[in-house]
Amino acid sequence: MSKSERKYIIGLVAITLIAITIRLLRPAPIDWSEGYSASEKKPFGGYILFNELPTLFPDDAINTNLNPVFELIMDTTRANYIFVNQSLMFDEFEAQILLDKVNAGSNVFMATWNFQGALADSLNIAFMNGFPGINPSINSLDSLTQRRVDFSNPNINNPLGWNFPAGLIETYISKFDTSQTVVLGDVGAKRVNFIKYNLGEGAFYIHSNPFLFTNYFLRDENRFDYSFKALSYLPEQPTVWDEYYKIGRQQFNSPMAYFASQPTLRIAWFVTLFGLIIYLIFGSKRKQRIIPQINPVKNSSIEFAATIANLYLNNGTHAELLAKKLLFFKEYLRTNIGVTTDFEQSDAEQVAHRSGLAPSEIQTLFSMIRSTQTNTEISTEQLKQVTDQIDWFYKHSQR
Repeated sequence: MSKSERKYIIGLVAITLIAITIRLLRPAPIDWSEGYSASEKKPFGGYILFNELPTLFPDDAINTNLNPVFELIMDTTRANYIFVNQSLMFDEFEAQILLDKVNAGSNVFMATWNFQGALADSLNIAFMNGFPGINPSINSLDSLTQRRVDFSNPNINNPLGWNFPAGLIETYISKFDTSQTVVLGDVGAKRVNFIKYNLGEGAFYIHSNPFLFTNYFLRDENRFDYSFKALSYLPEQPTVWDEYYKIGRQQFNSPMAYFASQPTLRIAWFVTLFGLIIYLIFGSKRKQRIIPQINPVKNSSIEFAATIANLYLNNGTHAELLAKKLLFFKEYLRTNIGVTTDFEQSDAEQVAHRSGLAPSEIQTLFSMIRSTQTNTEISTEQLKQVTDQIDWFYKHSQR
């Protein structure tokens, strides 16, 4: 390497180190993106609210839910379920589970500015969305135009109301069933933002402004009590904080995704990568590459088929092979579709709904399985028919 080339490389290294130093010393910009998760400490995260729940419910257990709603189907305990997120859209199966739980005495509190899907349709509720947003370069929300928010209950309302940025509370509840609904709050001009929907022994509490429950306003001594008073409508019983239906919950599904999300780790990664490149530049020499040993490709599919054939010839019958096949199929339905079944016709519609297939096709499949399960001897043709139908399900199921 010549002296001139060495000078260019040294200069490049110096410029890179200076840029990294400036980046480390520069104040980090405020992240105004929505998060709502219990681990999020940014302005629109849910860290403070989650950690204050033991204060709001001192005599009740506080649990965190990390699973979809249908995982709670077997839980018969009455509880308060708190959902705070940018958007909440439940499918028909999830909506029915929530309706059943509320009807049995549980209470569901939902704060979101985008409420759609089967549950919204079942409750006959619609939102007028305002698509909230702020300038990401600002350092404070206090200079923005404010609008009054208050409760309808005279025991907890504020004579002066609570003032929040108008751009964050544009969304309001434009449609609801007045026969089952109690208005709990508004954002002025008869724009309802908080309602209670009575159902059976429980109720749905629906709020259209989730920003009011985030860190930025909970650390404000003049506005923190608004969210606490809204949650005070929930009765004293075990409380479940949702972490599954959160924006960006799959953000850190790999170590590299977590590295990229943390500024200091991201910089360390680039410094290490840059150092590796410099090492390769300075340390590289003309060397004979190692000649790799190329092994012949193994036909593993043939070996697998041979193994299965030997097991069948030595030990198996058609009925035993079918029993194994059905055992694996039942486990697939349980883990991927979320349905535990012995192939009864009553389960066919639920499997069809969650797999995206026609109910008649699932009913035909279940009928064929039940007819073969009762036989102690099964022909090759029957085994092939059932196997082909199950393989067809695996190929066309949407889960």
